Amino acid sequence: MIRNERLPEPASFDEEVRSPGNAWLAQHPDAQPEAMPALWRPVAHHLAAGFKNRCGYSAMWTRRGTVDHYLSRSTHPEKAYEWDNYRFASGEMNSRKGTWDDRVLDPFEIEDGWFEILLPSLELVMIEERIPINQRERARFTLKKLRLQDDDAILEQRQSWYDEFLNGEVTLSWLARKAPLIGRAVQRRLEDLDPATIADEQTHWRWFLEEDLTLKGLRRRAPRLAEAVDTALRRPDRRRARG
Repeated sequence: MIRNERLPEPASFDEEVRSPGNAWLAQHPDAQPEAMPALWRPVAHHLAAGFKNRCGYSAMWTRRGTVDHYLSRSTHPEKAYEWDNYRFASGEMNSRKGTWDDRVLDPFEIEDGWFEILLPSLELVMIEERIPINQRERARFTLKKLRLQDDDAILEQRQSWYDEFLNGEVTLSWLARKAPLIGRAVQRRLEDLDPATIADEQTHWRWFLEEDLTLKGLRRRAPRLAEAVDTALRRPDRRRARG
């Protein structure tokens, strides 16, 4: 998970969603969640744009995002048509979250640095010393219930994004936009490179970091530097070993 800023309510939200939704609830006080009209769908694109089309829980770009009711409709029907209760999530994460509600960390309340991806395993770990004491149990609960740490399915998703970068199909900047936790993991490894390795390749290094040059391009134009990068990315992170 990464920090997401709270989003301004769309201008048409009250007219299109809140007012008709609450009117319907008043007429159907005992309605089950699946019966509630999905009036939030027309504003889903506003939510997706605010999250940069990245799931608020897995922190990866998703083609099939959904409107997650942070406080679920079954436990808090009065929040079903409230903008401040919506989060953008992949269908899989939305399903895993279910009715755990605020026992799961809120993407609007966490801070960057609470979680990190380890390389090359791509496991997600919480950085306990950065998380307030009163939030640590929720952080553990979130990792467990959403299976964010090392679930096979989510590791496959991370590997897919990471492989595109390693294979030189996309730039580091692109990776950081689509899967920011993986991008940050790569950047941390690059910070450990010996400055002498970079000294004679400053131009290529800048292109690689900022946008224009993929890892494939770096291998072609600055092979010694690329070899150092590859070596750094392969180095195991011993903070945790899966299994």
